[in-house]
Parts: sequence; C-alpha cells; structure tokens
Amino acid sequence: MPSSLFSSWLREPLIQFLLLALLMFALDSYVLGNRPDPRHIVIDDARLLEFIDIFEEGQGREPSADELNNMIVKWSQNEILYREALQMEMDQGDEMIRNRLVLKMRNVLFNRIIVDTPTEAELTDFFQFNRDRYDLPTAYDFEQFPLTATYTLPQAETLAQALNQGEPLPDELQPSLRHYRQRPASNLETMLGATASGTLLGNATNRWQVIEQDNRLRMVRITGIHPGQPAVLESVRNQVIRDWKQFRNDIQLADQTKSLADRYRIELALSPHLSARLNTAQTTPLDAVSSRVN
Repeated sequence: MPSSLFSSWLREPLIQFLLLALLMFALDSYVLGNRPDPRHIVIDDARLLEFIDIFEEGQGREPSADELNNMIVKWSQNEILYREALQMEMDQGDEMIRNRLVLKMRNVLFNRIIVDTPTEAELTDFFQFNRDRYDLPTAYDFEQFPLTATYTLPQAETLAQALNQGEPLPDELQPSLRHYRQRPASNLETMLGATASGTLLGNATNRWQVIEQDNRLRMVRITGIHPGQPAVLESVRNQVIRDWKQFRNDIQLADQTKSLADRYRIELALSPHLSARLNTAQTTPLDAVSSRVN
C-alpha cells in the first residue's frame, strides 16, 4: 500500500515539478560551490617568483623582503580593481581592452610555433615560387614637368612635337622639370596612372608624351632603361630563409586559429541590403575566419 501511494504521488504533476526544482537547485548549488570565488585572491609560488623575476630584470638584483611585500600589495590592489571592473562588466564594449586581449591571445598562439631551418630543397622551391620578390626588376629613368593652365591639349601636343624634333625646353618651363632615376614600372604607374604609364613604356625612349592627370596636362619622357636582373639564390639566401620562416610562421598561426574557429558557430545576421554587398566576394567572412588570421 505505501508503495502504491508513493507511486501515485510521483504521478502528480505538482510533485514532479517540486522534484525537478529540487534537482535543479542541488545542481546549481554544486556548480556554484565548485566555482572559484572571484573575491578570493591567491598569491602562490608561481606568482611570487614572477614578481621576483620582474624585479631582478628591472633592477639587476633580488628584491628585499619589504620590496617584495610592496609588490604583493600593489599587485593585489590592481587585481582587486581588475576583478571589480569585470564584475561591473567594464570590459564590455571597450575596444582598447578587446584589442589588448586579442593581442595577448595572438602572442599565446605565436609562442607555440616551432619553425625549423628549411632544407635546401624547401629553400630552392620557395625561392623559385617567389622569384619576383628577389629578381631585380627593369628600372627606368624619366623626366616630367607640368604645363601651366594656359596650355590646351593641341598646344601641348604641338610642344611635344617640337621638343621631340630637338627644340629646347622653353625657359618658363625649365624650373618645373624633374628627373627620376631607376624607378620600377610600378612606381611610374603610381605617379602617372596605369593607362599613361603603360603608353609611356610602350613608346621609344627620349620621346616626350602628353598625359592628362588630375585635370592637368603634363609632359613625360623615358630617358633610360636599366634591364632587370634575375636573382641568384646564394646572393639572397639570408633573405629567403627569413621569408621562408615567416611563411611557415603564418601557416602554423593560421592552422592554430582555424582549430580555435572550429569550436565556434559564427552567424551573419545582416539586412538584405548589407548582405548583398558581400555577394561579389570570392570568399565569405566565415571562410576567412576559418582559413587565416585576419
């Protein structure tokens, strides 16, 4: 009879609710009881040795007992303020704190990286694949000067034709003439624009050409060409080794970051308007998080 009475009680919704609440209360008490007390600050051997190392590094000697006590007091005060700030959620929304934590985490990952010296085959393959970093590119000497606002395009082209036929540069334009030595094609493109530099490099040397840049006319000509020279591995060996090690560092750092990213589920909750701006990208932001360090 008692057994059947007990069974009937267990079937009561109210009893089931009370038992579930009791179980949740017990579980919560257990979790809270095993959680470290945020107001319990422990200075252990490792912490004290850290204080001593910091003092010795800065002062060149061991700290006295009073100096060590003073370091403990200052660190404890800072730890109290830090924990109180966390309790007040002051770390939330503070980009400076966020960036410092990100930097510290990157340093943790970086310190796990181990890169050995490359083998000769690895070094040679890396050098050949990245040869454009080490080859000396073709360089150009060139001259240029801006025309005053009074010049029209036909007048500028007439001047270019006259100069190319051997006439001297007018005196009023002499002060504006600038000379550039051994500049790579990329430098010309930066200064003159892709279209103008491409046309200039396609023309014969010592031929003045009119270009329009920023709504202003200017005259440019190539005066000399220095052919590029392929690099020899032995002459750039040290640089190639440094680049190879940096490359291996980046690979290992990306792999570690990906292993961390695999633990997370990242969701893009964007409006249709902003989501459309990502549609033309070759990779999605989520792919980038999983594949490399941003």
